[in-house]
Amino acid sequence: MYPLFESVCIENSQIKNEEFHEARFNRSYIQHFKTQPTYSLFDGIHLTNLDNTLKYKLRIGYKQHGTRFSISEYKNSIPKSLKLVTDNSISYALKKNNRKKLDELFLQRGEADDVLIIKNGLVTDASYSNILFFDGKQIVTPSTPLLEGTCRARLLAKNSIVEKSISVDELQNFESFQLVNALNDFDESRWISIQKIKKY
Repeated sequence: MYPLFESVCIENSQIKNEEFHEARFNRSYIQHFKTQPTYSLFDGIHLTNLDNTLKYKLRIGYKQHGTRFSISEYKNSIPKSLKLVTDNSISYALKKNNRKKLDELFLQRGEADDVLIIKNGLVTDASYSNILFFDGKQIVTPSTPLLEGTCRARLLAKNSIVEKSISVDELQNFESFQLVNALNDFDESRWISIQKIKKY
């Protein structure tokens, strides 16, 4: 049983955001197992026979004393519409294999591509991604994510985005949004109208 995992992007046969995945692995390991890790997340992983023209998903499952990994071709599948759903008890601070609650919320998406989860009146994440908003001047991400993603962490470290608490009522203050995660990086050409977030 490998209770925790990381999903990592490989492009041009190179691991993307390696330092941010390693940092999250260390934090999550300590929080879950209550001890320091005795190995690195990327120990034993060798990238061979990959097509440099393709994007790959490297999935690393880990437990207290080891990892297992798989590499598969990844094709972008980015939601373009969201439905607001509320769950005031959901918690997903660690990237766990058990995604039951997130999967249940995803099933409430209706005709939208994905859900945008509201917890205690505040915007958190979509089911597989962090969210960014643009208000015409700056790019903002909620300060209340369910999971602190590696792409989000890198953008914050570079001061490319800012964190703010965002209530449901404040969504109308933004022009557009985009979803980001380890496999789908920020892209200036990928903004979607805020009107694509439906309340009902």
